[in-house]
Amino acid sequence: MALSPYTAIYEGKFSGAKADTHTTLSADESGRMEFRSVAKARGFARMFKHDPIIEYTQFEDVDGRFRAIEYQYQFNQSGSKRNSWIKFDMEDMVARSMYKTELVELDINANHVDRTLELLVVRADLMAGRSVDKYPYIDRNTLREAAYERLGTETIETSAGEFETVKYRRHRVGSRRSALMWFAPELEYLPVQMQHFNEDKLTGTIVLKHYALGSVTPR
Repeated sequence: MALSPYTAIYEGKFSGAKADTHTTLSADESGRMEFRSVAKARGFARMFKHDPIIEYTQFEDVDGRFRAIEYQYQFNQSGSKRNSWIKFDMEDMVARSMYKTELVELDINANHVDRTLELLVVRADLMAGRSVDKYPYIDRNTLREAAYERLGTETIETSAGEFETVKYRRHRVGSRRSALMWFAPELEYLPVQMQHFNEDKLTGTIVLKHYALGSVTPR
């Protein structure tokens, strides 16, 4: 496994609302891996969003490369139109994707992933010393591409400690949205801070609050 199992907790702020995001990376006995994110509102925001947002990706390591299997996004448990899923068929090179109750079938290549797995692929590439450039992914029933630009190094102070980081800008090709990411080499390039932008406007920030290595049983 290119990345070790771990648990990480982030504290975030999006459009004035606060939330904690618990993330875990785990592997089962068959070698299938899962990255799961559970975001829960904090404080006043809980009045409007009391149930968690759950997102996960399942994948496998094939010759040192991550291959997507399945992705799920659950905004709430009452069947919200924002809920979505993707199932990857790497034998026939197609992905079946559902968003806003619409089901589509997309032609893909071996490098296509979902938006969550993309970040793990970037981390694995950084660990392996491979170039970090452009990544094809699927989001909201659409084939997209993310481009990464290295901006240098920076020391970041978090609740989990101080880290020397490598800073990257990520933007979706053809979009006004972008993100700044600070990856910590000592934590297998885990992002310890991220800032999201719509053009030049800051729309959200998450910062590492807790990190622990160790096996986690997939839920």
